[in-house]
Amino acid sequence: MSGGTKSNRLIAEAMVRRGHTVNIVYSTVGKPCPGWRHPRRLMKWWLQRRKAQQKPLRHHLERSSANLIAVGRCPILPEDVPDADVVIGTWWETMEWIRDWPESKGKKAYFIRHFEIHGGDPERVKATYRQPALKLVIAKWLQTLMSREFGDSGVVLVPNGVDKDQFDAPPRPKQAVPTVGIVYSHQSWKGMTTAFEAFRLAQEKLPSLRVVAFASKEIGAEARVPKNFEFHLRPEHHELASLYAEADCWVVSSTSEGFGMPGLEAAACRCPIVSTRCGGPEDYVVDGETGYLVEVGDATGMADAILRVVNQSPDCWRVMSDASYQKSREFDWDTSAAILESALIDYVTRSDIGDASASVAEASADSERASAVSTGAPRS
Repeated sequence: MSGGTKSNRLIAEAMVRRGHTVNIVYSTVGKPCPGWRHPRRLMKWWLQRRKAQQKPLRHHLERSSANLIAVGRCPILPEDVPDADVVIGTWWETMEWIRDWPESKGKKAYFIRHFEIHGGDPERVKATYRQPALKLVIAKWLQTLMSREFGDSGVVLVPNGVDKDQFDAPPRPKQAVPTVGIVYSHQSWKGMTTAFEAFRLAQEKLPSLRVVAFASKEIGAEARVPKNFEFHLRPEHHELASLYAEADCWVVSSTSEGFGMPGLEAAACRCPIVSTRCGGPEDYVVDGETGYLVEVGDATGMADAILRVVNQSPDCWRVMSDASYQKSREFDWDTSAAILESALIDYVTRSDIGDASASVAEASADSERASAVSTGAPRS
């Protein structure tokens, strides 16, 4: 259920629809054994490995219209990858891998989906943002960050889209029982402590408030689960839209979020969104119009925002629901693929990154006018 893997696949498939050859190369090897010097980590590693062998989890790269190339080692090496016009890293470690790859593997680009200092040594992560490569980002805050912190003014905004065939809902009324929804995560930066506290505070004023959640892993015994809590473990792909549509309000509680695809998917299913000001969701949540934005870690403010949504009159809720839906329609994979195509064609037809900076800046401006991007000629 990883959003980054899912969005990589969907933008790749949108590029295939535009006539390009796209290879998604990924490692099938899990995390390395931590060794006997770290007994707790070793036990956790062993248990996860055993569980995966008994019942492998489904994932987003089981099938695709792009070419899927599974590699049985980590890191991936140049000989594992076909020659190309461009090779795109999509995580800080993959940028380390491709740093010294030969020119035959393509010009180097970096699809930045988060400020990834939560995923490794911060200095190593930051070093990848300084590598010479075309930078592509999925949200405005990342575009600003790369310019301000790393001096790159040629960053291209290629927003995530929403799969409109999967995530859609007709105009609908509020639920008979007020309902709020969330995707549960064990990652601390997803802000579950704040969300669960907000749900409890809201239930003190509205005891009937129901909470619907789904996740890829079981909720730990240490979690303080709110009342009226309904949990779905690894729901089927086709069930997600109906789970979103069960809610009067969907919550994004992260301390930092690259984009926050579940929030956009919920909006496409006509949910008003209550989100922290954590980055990505600020691109699709218009405060007071499609939902509400609250400060990171503010459980009281989140509870108040949830109650403002679910306690609205049916007509006022319907206006907010429709506004959230209409905002979600602005995010489209094919439109984003047109932006990406324009930036990559400009990039590969110039001799170096410096020469490309002007056209990359133009592509970045085009990303603000997504409907006006020209297609260009398909390339491999």
